[in-house]
Formats: sequence, structure tokens, C-alpha cells
Amino acid sequence: MKTTAAAAAAALILASAARAETPGGWSVETPKDAPARLAFSAPGLPPVAFACERKSGLVAVRFPLQRRYAERQAAGVWVDDAGLAGPWPVSIAYEAGADRTVLRGRVEPDQADGASTAVGEIATAAPVLKSFGKTGALTFRAAGETVSPPPAKPGMVRKFLGACR
Repeated sequence: MKTTAAAAAAALILASAARAETPGGWSVETPKDAPARLAFSAPGLPPVAFACERKSGLVAVRFPLQRRYAERQAAGVWVDDAGLAGPWPVSIAYEAGADRTVLRGRVEPDQADGASTAVGEIATAAPVLKSFGKTGALTFRAAGETVSPPPAKPGMVRKFLGACR
């Protein structure tokens, strides 16, 4: 059930990033009747985005990768160079301060152009998210790449995580 809720929240992440209130910066939304969202956007770049169903204890995360896993479309589905359809499994490391958590994730191809997006889920109780709430800084490592958006205001992160817990 939580995975289904997180999947629904993840589907809303891109919409939240598109509505980011501060282009080139962080935005947070914590409505009472919809998923909470935290996103970093910069002009011309795909967003780094977080979403959760209120009080679910689980955060869905999406961030862009430079490496393109999708090579071509076959019967309307993006496939890699071995002909395997996406999404593709990947380990995602979340790092904040001295805390580090590595979890399973996946790489999803953008349906329009095949660009790669890493997608994962992490519990709000994870020490790395507690550190993220204190510092506003979070680094992701996946598929040999490192993504480090500029730090958010810690109060924004705590507001988001508070809605998720």
C-alpha cells in the first residue's frame, strides 16, 4: 500500500517541479489535501524533486542523470543497448553530512526523448533525511554519477518532511 502511495506521489513530482515558485531555486508545497512536494529547479535543467503522501513516512525522489540508458524505441517502449525495456535497476546513495543510506532504485526513461531519471524511495525516519532537515544539503549518487543541488533552506526541508511523517 505504501509503495502504491509513493508511486502516485512520484507521478506528481514532475508537475510540482514545473510549478516551482522560484525558478532556479527551491520550492515547497504542503497542502492539507494533496501530496507534499519539495523541488529544486534551474532554467534548462531537469528538476530534482521529492514528494510524499501526507503522514506516509515515505518520500519519493526523482533526479536527472547525464547518462542516457535508453538507446532506441522498440514497439513504443524505450530499450537499452541490450534490448531490455526500462525502467532499469540502480542503487541510489543518499548522503547528508556524515550520514549515508544506499537503497534500490530505478532509472526511468523520459517517454518523449529517453532522457534518464533516477527514481527512488526513502523512509522519513532515515538518519540521512534527518541530516538533510538540519543542513538543507543532500547529495545523490547513482550509476556512477553524483547530483548535488545547492542546499535548500533547512526550514523548507523540515516543513516538507514534517508533512510526510
